[in-house]
Amino acid sequence: MSLNLALTSAISGLSTAQAGLDVISNNIANVNTEGYTRKVFVPESVVLAGNGAGVQIGDIINNVDQNLLRDTRTARSSLGLLATTSSYFKRIQDTFGSPQSNSSISNQLNKLQQEFATLTTSPETVSQQLAAVQAGITVATNLANMSKTVQTLRLNADREIEGAIADVNSYLQNIATLNDQIAFNRATGKQAEDLEDKRDVALNKLSDLMDIRYFKNANGSVTVFTSDGTTLVDSNPVKMSHVALTQVAPTSSYAGGDFNGIFAGVRDITTNIRQGKLKALIDMRDSTLPDMQAQIDQLSKSLVQQVNQVHNRGASYPTMINNVTGTRTFTDSAQQTINITGAEPAVVLYGTDGKEIAFSRVLDTTGINFTNGGTINDLATQMQTWIQAQDPQLVNATVAVNADGQFAINLGTDTIGIAFRDEESAIKGSGQKDATVSMDLDSDGQDDKTYAGFSNFLGLNDYFTSKQNLSQWDSSFKPGNYTTGITAAATIQFADSTSMASGTNTITTITINPGDTLQQIRDKINADPLLAGRITADVIPEGSGQRLRIQHQLGEDLLVTQQGGTDAIDTLGLDFSSTGLSQSMSVNQTLLDDSSKISRGQVQLNPLTGEYLLTPGDNSIASQMAALLSGPAGFQAAGSLSGTNVSFQEYGASIVSRSSTAAAAADTNLKLQSDLKDSLELKQSQGAGVNLDEEMAQLLVFQQSYAASAKVISTTSQLFDILNNLVD
Repeated sequence: MSLNLALTSAISGLSTAQAGLDVISNNIANVNTEGYTRKVFVPESVVLAGNGAGVQIGDIINNVDQNLLRDTRTARSSLGLLATTSSYFKRIQDTFGSPQSNSSISNQLNKLQQEFATLTTSPETVSQQLAAVQAGITVATNLANMSKTVQTLRLNADREIEGAIADVNSYLQNIATLNDQIAFNRATGKQAEDLEDKRDVALNKLSDLMDIRYFKNANGSVTVFTSDGTTLVDSNPVKMSHVALTQVAPTSSYAGGDFNGIFAGVRDITTNIRQGKLKALIDMRDSTLPDMQAQIDQLSKSLVQQVNQVHNRGASYPTMINNVTGTRTFTDSAQQTINITGAEPAVVLYGTDGKEIAFSRVLDTTGINFTNGGTINDLATQMQTWIQAQDPQLVNATVAVNADGQFAINLGTDTIGIAFRDEESAIKGSGQKDATVSMDLDSDGQDDKTYAGFSNFLGLNDYFTSKQNLSQWDSSFKPGNYTTGITAAATIQFADSTSMASGTNTITTITINPGDTLQQIRDKINADPLLAGRITADVIPEGSGQRLRIQHQLGEDLLVTQQGGTDAIDTLGLDFSSTGLSQSMSVNQTLLDDSSKISRGQVQLNPLTGEYLLTPGDNSIASQMAALLSGPAGFQAAGSLSGTNVSFQEYGASIVSRSSTAAAAADTNLKLQSDLKDSLELKQSQGAGVNLDEEMAQLLVFQQSYAASAKVISTTSQLFDILNNLVD
């Protein structure tokens, strides 16, 4: 080896050792830097004409297992989903409580039952009447608070989605910028490993929010896309967008177009996000929380309907009822007709002593003389005429449908009261039996809906009240593969307040065929030009199934009926929507004003006089209420709960327990996923992280190499000096 070659080799060794020391120093300096990976210096020998000519700087590489890194990001996405889900369930539990807590809806329903049971022992006690009303207030308030919490959480989730999308855009822009810098450095021979670390940090944070896929291009840049193939970063980042709502109602849904989508450019990818925080927020907003709302509404609906049915059978004597307004709202009382069958409803007027002043069956031709097939207004007119004729004090009594479409009775005196009793037959004093009231909603001569109990139909003595949503109809819960089970095609009619007032009644019709899906029915409604801009339909996911929802876009009363029958309507379970009923549910204002008007007893026949009588000690209705609240009640399928017959307390407990179970499962899964993610990150850090002991060992090696190369240079310099002296 010549001295020149020795000197060249030594200088290259010196430079290479210096580069190695630089890499090691950088590793040590970044030992605690987020996302930094250990850089490995790879020296390469130089060979000229078959002879060793020193060493040169090779690649400086990131010591990263890419497959392990992909697994870690997948785990982070799953963890992001579970962490967000768990945090929301904790907030739900704060409001819903546990099944055993005194504040839970199940225990409050049990308290309501106990208060009515106690009322049976002392029906005339004012304090116990108040207690039975207060227990109902607590139940209604709790259900309303549960519903409001659910909607608040949905609004929070929607706003969090908007915030998360802003973070996604920031990460995408960062990745795109780093892509450009890395590609430039690769093209110009500069190092890009630290830039790749920064890009990996951005990819990690992006994977916390949503599931992503990516591949590395030849120039060192990465292309990022979603699991369904939507590109997020290529040569430029895609602009993601989502606009959160300012308020959310129980009827709000993504499927119905109420929530804005999550867009990648112009493409809505809401349903294609499968993991990460965004997926958890979407599921909470569109699935988990709406399912809970459906269960709360189902409990409220069953409670309102069944409690009111019993409460309407009774009276509140000795407190007089002489001025009452029903809770049912009629769209067009001048055209809507009713038929009363199955029992004989009677109207009883009584004095301060509880004794009958007058009575008439509603269908009695010598009394009220209402004729089946008559309108609601006809009923009011016939009742008013009869009442006014029974006593001089009643000449100014009024019975009419008020401006709000509600049936109102005002006797005009405080010394006469009114009560109602449905009986098995026209024989006075025969056994109590609720009459069936069938109503023709759209005045086409076909009865469309049936209700149990005359007073209950009008809502004259309700315990609970709720605001009816007359502009929306929902089907009952249907499985995902549902098709109509009717045997022949059915014609469905649509009417609203405007069409009823104009006298045309029906706006238009559609045909439902056997085997039609909810989606096909929806499409027929939305395709009808006469309904455009007026009535729309959507299929709303719920639990493992779905519901058909028909809405009036202008907020008018909506009537959905069937020509010549009800089989299609019944099969679909179409009825006025109860979505959000729990938020408007309350104890009747009449009882809030005066708890002594709560029903305890009912009109009874005095066998000695042959007249009807009310007594303060009668507890028959209080007993029926207590039995209703303790016994099995019917519930339709809602959310994740199937149709069942259990007590109100048990159904309330099932809502809370399912929430508690889901919260516990989320916590368990979160811990398992957190352990998995930590394990993967530990393995990654063991391979890619900086180990100070290893770095110090390598530091010594390059220090010695540097010193050796320097010694070679020094020795070569001395040899050159000797040669120069010899020449001189």
